[in-house]
Amino acid sequence: MIINGKTYDRAALAALMDFAVLDPGTTAAELAASAETAIRYGFKGVHPNLIWVERTADLLDGTGIETGIVAAFPFGTLPTSEKVREVEAACRAMRGRPACVDFVTNVGALRGGDYETYKTDIAEVVKAGHAYGYVVKSIMESALLTDEELALGCRLAAEAGVDFVKTSSGRNGSPDVRHVAIMRQTVGEEIGVKFSGFGGFNAAPLAVMAIAAGATRLGTRRADKIIEEIDTFYADWVIGK
Repeated sequence: MIINGKTYDRAALAALMDFAVLDPGTTAAELAASAETAIRYGFKGVHPNLIWVERTADLLDGTGIETGIVAAFPFGTLPTSEKVREVEAACRAMRGRPACVDFVTNVGALRGGDYETYKTDIAEVVKAGHAYGYVVKSIMESALLTDEELALGCRLAAEAGVDFVKTSSGRNGSPDVRHVAIMRQTVGEEIGVKFSGFGGFNAAPLAVMAIAAGATRLGTRRADKIIEEIDTFYADWVIGK
């Protein structure tokens, strides 16, 4: 498959995938199976709930696959100090192994016009993650925002130093592919855009459209199924310029 002039084979698609394992009922056996799937496909990362981050890093040890530290999940309504504490504790548990930080922003502060609080919250989490050398992604919850709020939030997140802006936690409404376009147009090419919180019906076509709109990472519990469906039905497609 070719999108905007770039070829995406199975390996290239897998390298975009953050495999979400965020069901609160996940068992140790299910986590281990998810890690095996990630290793088999070569996903970018596996993103569990915080209780499982150290176990996930152990399961992925030596593979180069990241453990996703998902903080302030799923609402982002912790005090900034607690977000930082979560991130720092999980980063220490990584012991230098591959990881990244995804955290939910203070959406209410953005919607309420308290932009200084919103930006400071992001900056403090970015500082904590970067202190350990990890990429930090801010979860915008695009489904809760107007287009104008989403663009403003992305600008503030970029100013606060994030490495990625990310559409959704998947718990507070489903993102739209057009959100990806707004985010990419806002942050330019220097910051990553992650399309996440999607799945189920039409997951593969949504993934393709998100990449075409500018997504450079995909977060989904259906990563393996998306790759298989694209390889089966869309491998010969050419999309965009």
